Amino acid sequence: MGINNRRKFLKQTGAAAAGVSMLPNLSWAEVSRNKVNGSDEILKKLSVFNDERVTGLLEDQINKPGDRWDGGVVNIYDLPNVHSTCWFIVRTVASYASEFSKYYKASELEGPLTKAMACMLNVQHEDGTIDLHSTNFHSTPDTAFLVNYLSPAYVCLQRLNPPGLEDFLSQLKSFLFNSGKCLLVGGIHTANHRWVVSSALARLYDFFGNEKYLKRMEEWLAEGIDVDPDGQYTERSVSIYSPTCNDMFLTIGRLLDRTDLMDVVRANLAMSLYYIQPGGEVLTDASHRQDSAHIGYVNRYYYSYRYFAIKDQNPEFAAVCKLMEEQMPERISDTILLLLEDPHFGQKMPATGNIPDNYFKRFVHSGVFRIRRGNTDISVIEQNPTFLSYRKGNAVMQSMRLGAAFFGKGQFVAEQTEVSGNTIIMKRSLTKGYYQPVPEDKRKGENDWAIFPRDERELSEAQTIYMTVTIREASGKVIIDAEITGTDHVPVTWEMSFRANGVLKGVVQDEANPDVYFLEQGTGQFEVGEDIIRFGNGMNTHKWAQMRGLLPKQDGLSVYITGNTPFRHRLELG
Repeated sequence: MGINNRRKFLKQTGAAAAGVSMLPNLSWAEVSRNKVNGSDEILKKLSVFNDERVTGLLEDQINKPGDRWDGGVVNIYDLPNVHSTCWFIVRTVASYASEFSKYYKASELEGPLTKAMACMLNVQHEDGTIDLHSTNFHSTPDTAFLVNYLSPAYVCLQRLNPPGLEDFLSQLKSFLFNSGKCLLVGGIHTANHRWVVSSALARLYDFFGNEKYLKRMEEWLAEGIDVDPDGQYTERSVSIYSPTCNDMFLTIGRLLDRTDLMDVVRANLAMSLYYIQPGGEVLTDASHRQDSAHIGYVNRYYYSYRYFAIKDQNPEFAAVCKLMEEQMPERISDTILLLLEDPHFGQKMPATGNIPDNYFKRFVHSGVFRIRRGNTDISVIEQNPTFLSYRKGNAVMQSMRLGAAFFGKGQFVAEQTEVSGNTIIMKRSLTKGYYQPVPEDKRKGENDWAIFPRDERELSEAQTIYMTVTIREASGKVIIDAEITGTDHVPVTWEMSFRANGVLKGVVQDEANPDVYFLEQGTGQFEVGEDIIRFGNGMNTHKWAQMRGLLPKQDGLSVYITGNTPFRHRLELG
């Protein structure tokens, strides 16, 4: 129901109250839902995990009357902060509002919640902002995040209208209203912040009806949405900020009937189906944000996948939800209030289909190839030092990199990519040399090295290397041909980095460096239970694995093949 229709409905039913959130005073039990296919079963499961966390949080709440942080919560560094306190509130309200929780409407939660909200108000700055104590102070975007986190709690408790939380709701209303001060004028840091702020403004408009919120939101949206034709956002942060953008656009879309923003979310969800790896992980190596090359999971997409699984009766989206519900329910327990907030989630889920698991797809704008053959998952990444990752079930080669000791700049990062069928050819050339004196007519005689740095000088004795990596895939097996030519006698190292949870065989350990191994000849293998990755053939002309100018060794078990230019070698994975 769009906002205009919602307001009309609320006015007709007498549910709107002046100066208060315009929300229907309904309990979730009164909302039409399907007992088997709606949210009940998953809410039961999620409530168990959330209750466990709430029990621990209640023990950790700060009790220092008169202190600035009385009622707040500390992080793992014992630092009291707004975000830990906010999540205390979100999780505690989720248990209080869920009829499947052992804390449902429990009076023992009302005092702690009221104290926590009083703390939030106490540390909120006069301009409406809060601090992200790890980096940002008087931060509008971080305030917007909190508005988005807290708004579902406000909606759900307004419906319940519990007498024991009147003070809490009044304080929460004040916090949200105060936040509007900075959201109307404040700036941002990153691309996704625009949509987080816009979603928060849509929330405040829904609560308070001030047209200024809409006007400010439109200023951000007028910049145009940073989604490429593949369906990916600018930051390419598959495990953090892409799902964040989805949640924000979905919130704006459903509150304001913005079907154009709903379509943006659909496009990203359709693309993200092909970023899902066995076990529910997602490819992060192409990210431009802090999740790059870190292990990430699909759980942050739960809200949007479930919403559109229902809305579009999409069996593939439903399959992703089933994966999360069965394999990582503890990771999606923070969506309880989102499920409780919107009656949409009480509707029937479609029959579950299958997540795509047999494909060769190129996402041109993201510079990513995704290849899936059942339990074998392959990624090829352009313009990235990690140009290939390979996994077979639980056995994971997290990264393959290649480099040469060439003027401290020899890391292979593809500059050109060609594709023919299932063959990918990536190339890079690099020229370096030495620099001549500054010509006499240009000399200043006063620190000419600073005035005329190297790139301003004539290059001589130029040396060039040409690097080509050819990758062929067939039925989950991969053949990689690496060729480095040009300048001769340059040391080369070819790195395969495996996760530390397995066992390597057929390799020789480097006595000087832990977790460093050489594949001197033949075939090696990496085993995690019954899952095995075999790799070879080996070659080892020297023991210099971690060369000057190349990226440092990654965490885990690293296997190296070494040689010298002209370097031509074939490596097979299977």
